[in-house]
Amino acid sequence: MKSGNHYAQLVLCGMLAVAQGALAADDFESYRRQQQQGIQHQQAEFHAYREQQDAEFADFLKSQWREFESFQGKVRIKEPKPKQIPVAPTVSPPKQTIAPKPVALAPPVPPVPPKPLPGVPDTLQVDFYGNRFDFGFDPAWQRYRSGAQASAEAMSAFWTMMSGSRYAQTLQAVEHAKERFKLDDWGEVSLWREIAQSLQPGLRTEQSLLLWYFLVKSGYDVRLGYAGNDVYLFVAVQQPVYATKFTRVGNQTYYAVLAADRGDSIGRFYTYEANYPVKLKAVDIGSAAVGFSREARAERTLSFAYKAQTVKLNVSYDRRLVEYLEGFPQSEFALYFDTAGSSLLSRSLLAELRKYTATMGEQEAVNFLLAFAQRAFAYKTDREQFGREKYFFIEESLYFPYNDCEDRSVMFAWLVRELLGMKVIGLLYPGHMTTAVALAQPGNSMASIEYHGQRFVIADPTYIGATVGMAMPAYAAIKPDRVVPIRGGR
Repeated sequence: MKSGNHYAQLVLCGMLAVAQGALAADDFESYRRQQQQGIQHQQAEFHAYREQQDAEFADFLKSQWREFESFQGKVRIKEPKPKQIPVAPTVSPPKQTIAPKPVALAPPVPPVPPKPLPGVPDTLQVDFYGNRFDFGFDPAWQRYRSGAQASAEAMSAFWTMMSGSRYAQTLQAVEHAKERFKLDDWGEVSLWREIAQSLQPGLRTEQSLLLWYFLVKSGYDVRLGYAGNDVYLFVAVQQPVYATKFTRVGNQTYYAVLAADRGDSIGRFYTYEANYPVKLKAVDIGSAAVGFSREARAERTLSFAYKAQTVKLNVSYDRRLVEYLEGFPQSEFALYFDTAGSSLLSRSLLAELRKYTATMGEQEAVNFLLAFAQRAFAYKTDREQFGREKYFFIEESLYFPYNDCEDRSVMFAWLVRELLGMKVIGLLYPGHMTTAVALAQPGNSMASIEYHGQRFVIADPTYIGATVGMAMPAYAAIKPDRVVPIRGGR
């Protein structure tokens, strides 16, 4: 009997456990439905809130426009640079020196036209500096055509059309691409520009309107303006921007960084005074990403004289990275000094130079790198080469046939940090940029400067034949206008 009772108890316990399990499952399913309903309710509320914001902004766009003026771009180096750079009197170039000549450069890699993905409706594929990017789009974006005359009513109608389109998926895809490619802010802006151009090829007004909407929806502070039939975009940037026209709306400065001519053709124009209901951010160009492009190898042969010998180097660099950096807004000198070369350039140029510097003492290695920066590149001012000031990132000095003082300073500083591990600073004089290095044992007669309690010895990459400690005569007796701290080095 006892065993029978025990069995009955076990059965009863099992039935209770099953019943409790069923109740728990029901409770969990009920909880899950409630949570799902709560999420759906939150999404519906957010969607309604977003629609209200867009409707309010569209109403503002109908009337909140007035005429603004664009201003000439700021200039960092105002004084003219020397057209002929001096040669150090104590060191004469050897007769057998082979003067560097401009190389024949490969034409830019033609952009790959966007193409629809097979079997996937309303999806395009674009090539972004060698990276494949797929994105979905609303067909209304391709069908849109602006009117013959830009107007506040047309801008408002465009915003309303876009706000009613299916854009959330594309925003999410670009956000994922930014993370995957490790893009900086300017990289994301450039990707959106590629998308706008692929959606409306050859139609600049439609491209600008699409780009305006996409960037605002991505959280960037961008202003749309128009004058006659022309439509312009002005972008808020965290850092100062040079050689680019700008305007001011309230307390915010906006730059024409998306214009091919940097805004030179823009005069007076109309833009709206109202702010978008959500707080927007300025584009951060404090650093430039150099590792996202898929390498497109280009070659250049460099030669320079050192101690009566000619050193010849075969160097590879990333042509796609040059294309990206070419459109990067011109900003503070620290940006150029702190941006490294591509891994392709590092693997070639640094490896070639290291074959020589590895067996040299510190001072001789600095002089060797000075000789490279002074003699391996032909000199020409930016005004002569481009008709305007243009500062080079390291990669660009390998592409363009000429460079000048700030470009050589950027190149030299990178080489000294990477190959010798030394601290370097940039020195800006009226009409001239040079560098100074922290030698372990500087000579008493060497030209130098004190900075933050440390002695830095002048090392001028533009003063032909000069060794470390020799200052260009025109600047030997004056203090620099500005010292540019550079990251890295011991």
